[in-house]
Amino acid sequence: MDIVVLGILIPTLYSSEIFNTDPLILVVVCGMGFFFFLMPHFLLKVLQKPKWTEIDSINRSIRLMETNKQVKTIPWDSLQFLTYSEYTYTVKTKNGSKTITVYTVLGQWNGETIPLAESTIFPELRLIGERIAKFLKVSIKNESGVLIPYTELDLPIHKRKIPKEVWESEITFSPSSQISIEKIGQDNLLKSNYNPKLYTLVAASVSFAFTLMIHFFIGSAFDLSVTSWETFPPNTYQVTFFILSFGFGFLPLAYVWWNKKRKKEIKISNDVMYWNGKLYPFANWEEILLKQNTLYLVNDHSTETYSLHFFCEPSDSIQVLNWIQKEIGKLSGGNEEFGRF
Repeated sequence: MDIVVLGILIPTLYSSEIFNTDPLILVVVCGMGFFFFLMPHFLLKVLQKPKWTEIDSINRSIRLMETNKQVKTIPWDSLQFLTYSEYTYTVKTKNGSKTITVYTVLGQWNGETIPLAESTIFPELRLIGERIAKFLKVSIKNESGVLIPYTELDLPIHKRKIPKEVWESEITFSPSSQISIEKIGQDNLLKSNYNPKLYTLVAASVSFAFTLMIHFFIGSAFDLSVTSWETFPPNTYQVTFFILSFGFGFLPLAYVWWNKKRKKEIKISNDVMYWNGKLYPFANWEEILLKQNTLYLVNDHSTETYSLHFFCEPSDSIQVLNWIQKEIGKLSGGNEEFGRF
């Protein structure tokens, strides 16, 4: 960020010919710039209190640290179990604001929660959590409140216990999601014809604005925009730029159109799952998770994602996950009482 600021500030000052003015003005301006450049770093240094957690394998303890001081020491044998948590915060950007989600591994100890690790990428955080659980030999409580022993963290998805509320839930979808369930031989297919009009409207608006920005801001600088045309038809360069500006400008709308028109299917077989025709054997994957309207198929080495933004209404995302869990349990030999996932 500092490099970006300098990259904008220095050419701006240079083009303003400030270096040719009174040396006193130059000193004052450069001094103020230097002050504002260092101020954020100074405030962060003074106000920020770094916190972190250390796991001491020699003394079998967990140390909570703050600004190089040990705040608390917890024997790891007294740690009851681990959980995953998340929180969000909003940061301002030059184009508005952005919401960032931070995922956390928490240790439960005597009614307290002890933060052990954080990441903005859930599959990465999950892997860290499982490594901690295996190292400390404690269970992980999932979102359904089920304790998973550390010895079962590497089970494939078709051998994990399915939560009772998932087995007993009735899988229904809102009509606007346009989802149908089909039986194809021994396989079950979840098919979507979802057509989110809001995405089309937003993409069309963004594409139009993006096209105008490219065509007039960039084109005017090189005498290529329509305001620079002196003849009709214009010259070859102007025609080429006209086509390219619309081509690049309408990429957001093309992306939305492609996602709406492509095949959107999830098929469950006896031992494999298909996402839009791509095969995923159950034995190769440990969990299927839902985060921010996206399905994550994860193991200890890799992650596959399947966005549901163009598959169904956001309120139906959990129903899609529940349907997958139930179908895997039924087709892999599970039942409502002892189903495994």
